[in-house]
Amino acid sequence: MSFFRRSAKKAGGVAVGIGPSAVYFVNTGAADPKDRFVRKDAPDSTERLRAVGSYLSSLGAPRSLKVRVVLLKGMYNAIQIDKPKVPEEELGSAIPWAIKDFVQDQVSNLAVDYADMPKSPSYPNDKIMAVTAPKSFIRSLVEEVGRTSTLETIAAEELSLADLYDEADEHPHLMLFQPGGYELSLMAFWHSRLYLTRTLRGYSDLPRYLPGAISTDVLDNMSLEMQRSIDYTVAQLKMPSPKLLTLALDCQDSQSIADYLSQTFSFTVNVIREETGGQTMAFLPLAAVLRNGGQA
Repeated sequence: MSFFRRSAKKAGGVAVGIGPSAVYFVNTGAADPKDRFVRKDAPDSTERLRAVGSYLSSLGAPRSLKVRVVLLKGMYNAIQIDKPKVPEEELGSAIPWAIKDFVQDQVSNLAVDYADMPKSPSYPNDKIMAVTAPKSFIRSLVEEVGRTSTLETIAAEELSLADLYDEADEHPHLMLFQPGGYELSLMAFWHSRLYLTRTLRGYSDLPRYLPGAISTDVLDNMSLEMQRSIDYTVAQLKMPSPKLLTLALDCQDSQSIADYLSQTFSFTVNVIREETGGQTMAFLPLAAVLRNGGQA
């Protein structure tokens, strides 16, 4: 399954992914396929901003070009909390104080946004995912994009991936997501919304395995963690049992993982394969946010 190729055909526009050590660009309108996915090393915030400005300038980007930004893991914090019981117009000022005990920085130094989490029949309170990032960096990023283009959205990685799925999907979808250098993430999506996200520790070596080299013990432990998550979504979130698993891994042995999990859970397993000249799965959230939109 090549989402990279599919999205390039369906959508237009530019997405920018900001990571801790690199900046990623997806330009689905590039004439040469090798220019559709670009990575630039950027070890600090100054270099990240410079990379964004340089890339957009190189496109001769008109003001009418809408740019979507995705903050990748390590560039934001996501905190699930009970939604403050205040009028909707007061949420913007209430949420920073509701999360102040969960963040290290002063809330006055943070840009804070939130997304409503789907309701759980077994839990009486509404929950939200609050997303925070340094306010100074977000302000500078907005200014940098605005020099040449129009900034349309800034989104968090795990919420962006929900755009891979359709609202009409009857059954939930699971995803195992791991760009190289990161821990393994397990997410559950349903009706194009994020229901569950977990970090599975101890799998950071997956990208190093050669085909056929992953041990049964590793796969057994992975399937156990997945079963725990499935049990939670069914028992606590009252979701139907998932029928589809998507693997988006920077791993040479993804097919072995797919075969094992397919047999263990009787899932249909889709392996997202990049066909863009060896690109990392770090591009996937960018391709996702372009899936349902593009240039106006």
